[in-house]
Amino acid sequence: MAELGVEVPGLALANPLMLASGVQGGTAAALHRVAASRCGGLVSKSIGPVAREIYPGPVCVESTDSVVLNAMGLPNPGVDSFTEMLSQNEFSKPMLVSIFGPDAESVADIAKKMEAAGATALELNLSCPHAKPGSRALIVGQQPELIKEYISAVKQAVGIPVYAKLTPNTAQVSTEAGAALEAGADGVSLINTVSALEVDPYAGRPIIGNLLCGMSGPSIRPIAQRKVAEVALAMRRGEIPTAPILAMGGITTGLDVARFIMLGATAVQIGSALIYGDADVFGEIENELNEFMDVQGYSDLESMRGIALDTMEGLN
Repeated sequence: MAELGVEVPGLALANPLMLASGVQGGTAAALHRVAASRCGGLVSKSIGPVAREIYPGPVCVESTDSVVLNAMGLPNPGVDSFTEMLSQNEFSKPMLVSIFGPDAESVADIAKKMEAAGATALELNLSCPHAKPGSRALIVGQQPELIKEYISAVKQAVGIPVYAKLTPNTAQVSTEAGAALEAGADGVSLINTVSALEVDPYAGRPIIGNLLCGMSGPSIRPIAQRKVAEVALAMRRGEIPTAPILAMGGITTGLDVARFIMLGATAVQIGSALIYGDADVFGEIENELNEFMDVQGYSDLESMRGIALDTMEGLN
């Protein structure tokens, strides 16, 4: 069996498979249930300063094969409720706690409360593409100076590692990744959902209640791979600081995991695959990854990490 262990700031994972934020990560019961699977780690639902209700439905639709559209509205129990739960539970797998807020000061305050409740690492969600119904405003993750402001505020507030979750909806994601890392982020998570919209021609309106939505599912995997490669190449070239990349976007098989590792990812997060196979998918994907690595002669993840970048380094 290949060695699948991964260590990144704040997290020691038995394998590189993590639960992605937003999927079964909002309650203690859900997190314990996923932790009992063969995932290597957890990421909580994004937690904000106050409780938020889910958007009016529909909020999640598989519009066509492998295309999952959603606009949930960042529903969450709020920081006070979540930190109470966090302090009263010990999970069997390491957890990255996802947080968000309307400004740098509020996010830093949430971060301090999470650290006090026992969080060992944070993921700062800078990139939800539909946080406000119908909004045309730029999100934080599209503005490098704001990224620096948010990351700097959180890093000054806490002593635990901080990861920046970035958007694919930008011209050059390595610019935003560089801003986060230069401000002190310990790693980057990418990608969040791709901005999207689908129309029901019979109803004459978008199929998602929020109108605007994000796209996930297997259809976005090549996009996510491109974005991960752009950031990994920028790190190789010395254009931005080197740090762990937590990759996500349409991962459903062990081969998908291998693809992201070969593009420089350190670990991966899995979300929409749970819609189809529940938490059992972690065991299936781990088995497939092990089998692939054994057949191909890879003894550990490091032996294949970044090999797909070797012929790309000269590309602009």
